[in-house]
Formats: sequence, structure tokens, C-alpha cells
Amino acid sequence: MALFKKEEKKVEKVAPIRNEIRTPQEKKVVKNEKDPIASVLAKEMVINGEIRFKGKARFDGKVEGDITGEYLILSDTAQVVGNITVTTLVCHGKIEGNVVAEVVTVHATSEVNGILKSQNLTVESGASLEGEIHSSSRKQTTGSLSSQKIHTSASAKTSTEKNESKKK
Repeated sequence: MALFKKEEKKVEKVAPIRNEIRTPQEKKVVKNEKDPIASVLAKEMVINGEIRFKGKARFDGKVEGDITGEYLILSDTAQVVGNITVTTLVCHGKIEGNVVAEVVTVHATSEVNGILKSQNLTVESGASLEGEIHSSSRKQTTGSLSSQKIHTSASAKTSTEKNESKKK
């Protein structure tokens, strides 16, 4: 007498799966600021070298090298010495290098030194930008860019406002 009874199971054969021809998926561009952050570089971290990422990333530490990706958030403790090429940049920290992005938001705690190229640029009062800004509107062709060499800071804006009030 056996304690366990071996039962035979009938196995049905499943028709083979046909491989369908699929077109390659389009590159997903992260433009929604509510999307989750996929990567975080901690405040205590220092990275020397090139960084490439997809999705949304937040850097709190220091990067010495070029950054390429989609949606980048630099916190107020972040420092980048190198070029940044992303779809969207939200900057609260310091950048020493060139920036190329479709959308750039520079907050009051930011310091950007270099050439900044963007289709959509927002600068909060108190931010420091030193270098060149190249911006283009959607109505213009990609070949025609307007360029300005500027140095903007909270103190520079104050002195400009004082000069305009003296003229009146």
C-alpha cells in the first residue's frame, strides 16, 4: 500500500506562438514632472566620468563629467562640472559647463556658468546666469537662434531697475 498515489496528468499541447513583426517603439520622452524619479545621486556622492540615463533622475551630489539623459533635476546641493544634454532640466544647483535642453527651469538658488541652449527657458528671480543664452521660439526654424551674452544675478537686476527709475 502506497501513501502517495501517482496520478497521470494529461498535458495539452499549445499551438506555437507566432512571431509578429513589430515596429520599433518610439523613444519615450519624459515630460511629465509627476513621473517617478528612476535614479538618485545622493548628496555625499561624487562621480568622475560620463553619465547617461533614461527617464527621470535627481542629482544631489557632485558630478565631474558630461551628463546625457531625458529629465534631470539638480537639487540645491548638486554641482556639475561638465556639459549637460537633456530633454528637460530643472536646476536648483550649480553648473560649470554648457547646457543643451528643450526645456530649462533655473530656480533662485541656481548658478549657471556657460552656454545655455534651450527652446523654452524659465529663470526665477535671484538665479545667477553667466555666459551665453541661445533660445529659439517654436515659430522660428531650428537654424535661426537668437543669442545674447549676459550676466544676470539678483544684484545686477537691482542696479538695472535703479538706472531705469533715474531715467523717469
